[in-house]
Amino acid sequence: MITRPTTKELFAESLKELSALKPVDKITIREIAQNCGFTSKTFYNHFRDKYELIEWIYSTAAEKIMSKIGAGGYEWRDSLRDGFKYFLDNREFLKNLVANTRGQDSFINYVAQFNTKILSDCIKRGQNWESLPTDIEIFVKVYCYGTVCTFCEMLMKPLPVPDAEFVDLIEKSLPEPLKKFLYA
Repeated sequence: MITRPTTKELFAESLKELSALKPVDKITIREIAQNCGFTSKTFYNHFRDKYELIEWIYSTAAEKIMSKIGAGGYEWRDSLRDGFKYFLDNREFLKNLVANTRGQDSFINYVAQFNTKILSDCIKRGQNWESLPTDIEIFVKVYCYGTVCTFCEMLMKPLPVPDAEFVDLIEKSLPEPLKKFLYA
């Protein structure tokens, strides 16, 4: 069955295409909309600003990866490999986001917060908890912020180790108290 891209997906592709030509902080809503045949008004019917579009692009990809954990033998290490592949497949776009977003619109900050939330939710769901115990919450934050900064640094310069070894090191850095929640 043929599926047509949604309007949001078209805006996402437009931003990615434009980001190959100039820094993302210099791209306007009008350019994003016109590049895919829409008006700025249509853009604003879907997103508050380009940073919300950036968040949507990342969160859609991350949720797709994380939703597979626990299904059909898909484990935490698989999500790390798929996340790393996403970063490699989208390297130039993500490098642009890392280099050209700051402050409240910082891509690195958004990804660290989002990954913390999605990992926390994964653990809460698996344990049927309303909230995480404080120690587990801190382990999740330290792990997510550390891995996000490491992944973003990896985008900006060559890896000091082969790709497969890098993913293994990220997996090994998972704090021991979190392993029981992410591995059967």
